[in-house]
Amino acid sequence: MLKPQKVIRQGGDRFTIRTLTTFRSYEISFKIGEEFKEVSKGMDNRSCQTVVNWENDKLVCVQKGEKKNRGWTHWIEGDELHLRLKAAVHYTVGRICQKMGEDQRRRFSRQVVAAIAETTFRQCDLFAKDLEAFARHGKRSTVSTDDVKLAARRSTALSIYIQNKIEELNQEQKDLKKKSTGKRKSRDTEEENKE
Repeated sequence: MLKPQKVIRQGGDRFTIRTLTTFRSYEISFKIGEEFKEVSKGMDNRSCQTVVNWENDKLVCVQKGEKKNRGWTHWIEGDELHLRLKAAVHYTVGRICQKMGEDQRRRFSRQVVAAIAETTFRQCDLFAKDLEAFARHGKRSTVSTDDVKLAARRSTALSIYIQNKIEELNQEQKDLKKKSTGKRKSRDTEEENKE
């Protein structure tokens, strides 16, 4: 949602990655395979031991500290830089658990939140791989709404939610077309009246 800009500089095994957003900016410098102390100042202000390694053609960061299962993965496909960020999933799951806990007057332990976050992350990964496979099977390079519905078929609640979202999006597109058609007719009428 923040649409960050990444500036990555490499000098042999040394990297500097600057993440620039309108909200916050962050810089990290490291040497491949060398553990270092990282303070994520300006992001979530955590202190952790971090190590970044190559895994095939991906840069994989593992962070060890008070919060488990943190880190990220960067890789390039074509002209696109991809970033997998476990911390974002963990943060979102934590917020949902906190809200549900308040609503139900229950408390979620850190271990439970971490377990749900890891399960969510793995499920999202499987879901993404399924979507890619469905699109490839259909000899398409773009995932379609039918692929999404097919991937969600085992969960009635999710299928209903996705169907409702598709209908909302279709209605928004129809409304936009009506507005643009109405504006075009209005301009045409104005031009005719001027003549």
